[in-house]
Amino acid sequence: MNSLKHIVLLGAGAVGTLPGSKLIHTPGITFTAAADMNRVRRYRQDGIFFNGEKLPFSFTAPEEMATMPPADLIIVATKTTTLSAALENVAPITGKNTIFLPLLNGITADEVIASRFPGNTVLRGYFLGHASVRQKNFVRHDGVGTFYCGGEANALAKVKELFDLAQINIALPEDMNSAIWKKFILNVGINQTQAMFYADYGAVQRDEQLLDYCRKLMEEAAAVAEAENISGTNEMIADGMQVVLTMPENVKTSMLQDMLAHRPSEVDAFAGTLCAKARKYGIPTPLNDEVFAEIRRREAGYKSVKQ
Repeated sequence: MNSLKHIVLLGAGAVGTLPGSKLIHTPGITFTAAADMNRVRRYRQDGIFFNGEKLPFSFTAPEEMATMPPADLIIVATKTTTLSAALENVAPITGKNTIFLPLLNGITADEVIASRFPGNTVLRGYFLGHASVRQKNFVRHDGVGTFYCGGEANALAKVKELFDLAQINIALPEDMNSAIWKKFILNVGINQTQAMFYADYGAVQRDEQLLDYCRKLMEEAAAVAEAENISGTNEMIADGMQVVLTMPENVKTSMLQDMLAHRPSEVDAFAGTLCAKARKYGIPTPLNDEVFAEIRRREAGYKSVKQ
């Protein structure tokens, strides 16, 4: 019998709406989407639409949480750029037994959450599949993909039970650290290549120079993974390139979507994190250094920054 009853979603965007759209219809679940008051007011007025249908989400701001019971599970699906600030929006409903499941890009989200809530169980997770597309409060996704989760066994079993009940695809890798890095290396390659050249998957697939650029970004990331003693690094580049070559042509990564919308990108989570780790080992990362500097330059030129 499912033991996670009060579920809170932090980050009702391109990734968060994927489990949220199913959990909201799961019997026996109390589901809440948390955000700051300004965002909550906007969501209540405009709603959130998933594949053309308005989601019946209940939106709650921290000022309104005084009478709410602690969350059993908080699914964190914000951007890495807003994670630290966003965590304050669930502080009032974080109890001693609350489990956190981060689904962010990068390899540091669990550390950030554990630092803010040191007494709580923080799992690790990510989504791998066809990218969802967000335009303002409208999200579209074709249903292809799986959530990969790992961490403390008892909490992980509860999350799997919940996801199975909600008919959400979930996998539990034996080596979650290796799995996280595998996704990270893929993101370092394809997210940043698309962002640098404003190219969707099809454009990358048809251009040998872009494929080579993507591969070299991954190679720099894999060298750092090997220095961190991550298992399976030899296969990660080939696996990543296979994903790149088999994705639907018209799909844009989240980083390219952010660049086109003039939103802050996650270059800190990709090149920024990678280059900082590389410096500790004396590993050169010239291409990722180039990406970091160029994306930062473009972002500085935005007339307005949107979240």
